[in-house]
Amino acid sequence: MSSKEPVKLRIPRQDLQEFDFFPLSAEAARQWAHALPVTSSSQVAQQLRAVLAQLNRVELAPELRFRILEELRPALLVTTASLSRRFLKQPLVMPEEPRQMAELADLLHTLAGTAYTIVAIQAIQRRNSIREVNAARLACESIHRAIRFAGARLLQTFQLYRPVELRGWLALHQLFALAEGQQLSQLNVEDELSGSGTITTAYLQVLMLGCCKPNQLRQSDLTAIYRGLQEWSAVLKIQRDADPNSLFLIDLDSDLPALYSQLYQDAPGPRTRYINTRPLTEHLEKLAAQNDRQGVVFDKDTVVSPALLNHLIASLSKMSMRNFTRKRMGKTMWVAMGLSACHYYLAGEKSFEQLLHGDNYLPTPAERVGGNVFMERPVSGDVWQQANPEEDFSGDSYARGNDEFAHEVQVDRETLAALDALDGGAEPPSPQHHPAHSVTMFDASPGGYCLEWTAELPGSVKTGDIVCVREDQNTHWALAAIRWMSQLENSKTLIGLELLSPGAKPYGARMQQAVKGEETEPMRVLLLPGIKLVGQSPTLITPRAGFRERQKIILSRQGEEFYIQLTRQVAITGAFVQFEFRYIKQLGEVLAEDKSRPRDASFDSLWTNI
Repeated sequence: MSSKEPVKLRIPRQDLQEFDFFPLSAEAARQWAHALPVTSSSQVAQQLRAVLAQLNRVELAPELRFRILEELRPALLVTTASLSRRFLKQPLVMPEEPRQMAELADLLHTLAGTAYTIVAIQAIQRRNSIREVNAARLACESIHRAIRFAGARLLQTFQLYRPVELRGWLALHQLFALAEGQQLSQLNVEDELSGSGTITTAYLQVLMLGCCKPNQLRQSDLTAIYRGLQEWSAVLKIQRDADPNSLFLIDLDSDLPALYSQLYQDAPGPRTRYINTRPLTEHLEKLAAQNDRQGVVFDKDTVVSPALLNHLIASLSKMSMRNFTRKRMGKTMWVAMGLSACHYYLAGEKSFEQLLHGDNYLPTPAERVGGNVFMERPVSGDVWQQANPEEDFSGDSYARGNDEFAHEVQVDRETLAALDALDGGAEPPSPQHHPAHSVTMFDASPGGYCLEWTAELPGSVKTGDIVCVREDQNTHWALAAIRWMSQLENSKTLIGLELLSPGAKPYGARMQQAVKGEETEPMRVLLLPGIKLVGQSPTLITPRAGFRERQKIILSRQGEEFYIQLTRQVAITGAFVQFEFRYIKQLGEVLAEDKSRPRDASFDSLWTNI
């Protein structure tokens, strides 16, 4: 093993003489780990934190330190996974307890990565004194483990939409530089717990995650991509020399993620490396073609959807630049979240029924069941009736009045009116049902807005959600989508909105069932008018489920009804789908056009003869 360039890894001094938790042996570490209270992940995490923090400061032979860490690692991985379930899928501005769990998991990743880094450095420095194991293999496995923990920490950072901490990227780069300098980066490492592979593939897994615009993705999407990159990174190579297809560049001595090589202005240094992502994008395109419907499924909770594959291909195949400059603002903006709220405000604060049937629409008593289960019609037969068909009780004779118990209940008009009023009829939706939130506009551009989000605002927002916005002192609502989120160091949360349309129109959409020919209940959709100046066709925003390409639907609102066919899906997020469509002429329209044509003389003579 040899090294030409110094590395800049930081490790604590081993200045402790005693260790308080168990005798310093692999067997004692195994027994201690087995005795941990597995029912309390937070308590286990606190004990592991204390053990790792003290273990990193105790002087040990590198091979013994590695064996102790290997005994603790299963409990460590289980605990961090359990902690993640307590702080993921939380409000954007997390409550105190989930925030503490996130900080504890981050600390465990840091301590474990540092512990394996100590082993790697000391294995290289003391390689002549190591007798029980191969020093090169010990260093290689330790660097691989350290990169895995650094990657888990960066994944958590991206999932919480936080900036990478100081020296976060530098520590990762320097681990790879250490392996590269010792000619260990291409050696295969077997690891049943975190995944086998080389140091290069583990390093590229983290780098590519940072290149796929993680602030535009949901937490589950990031988990799925990171899992996929564990395998897909094997098709990539890290090159010392640039070529025309080298999209990304890494400076191993910098604290920066992978950058677009075309934008790098400095002269390449001795530790400048290049990545050609074309083999990876070609591999992803093949996967997209093979799995055009369900995507890539790793398990029931880890799926790279077709839309996510397309996002990856777009992110890793070409340089993406901002089209518009941002202008700092301090205005107030009103935001309503979700398709129902957007539909309500874009309809002029009308309910869905009022949009379809008119402002004076009032549901019939049969429609206004109001959650009364006794007034709802059963979807299927009675289970007891199915269980004992020979003992079915028929109430037909009672209904016809042929029994002595048949009777009627007479109700006066006043009582009937009162019963109709209390029939569960819901009041028309109001702004209280679809609240609009006042938000500070951080900056703006012709393509969208950047908003400051505070703890008082809804915390369940996610990338891909649809919103409608209007500036203060303006009555016009525009349609937008949340494209990215970022939590800053000063506790601010920024949300980036992409403007979809300044004038979306709300409609109800009904689908014709292919088997029965019946129309389904209307669903909320939004029509985005086309823009002839830029050649943009009109599109339709629909809910995530229920709509597909080539489907024929009826769009309606009061006084309007027309038929369309969805032709091409142009966008999909976790909350909505966007389709291009074409209008379909109905039989009445065709006949109306035929009336304007001249009659055929031959048919005229025929009618004369008759």
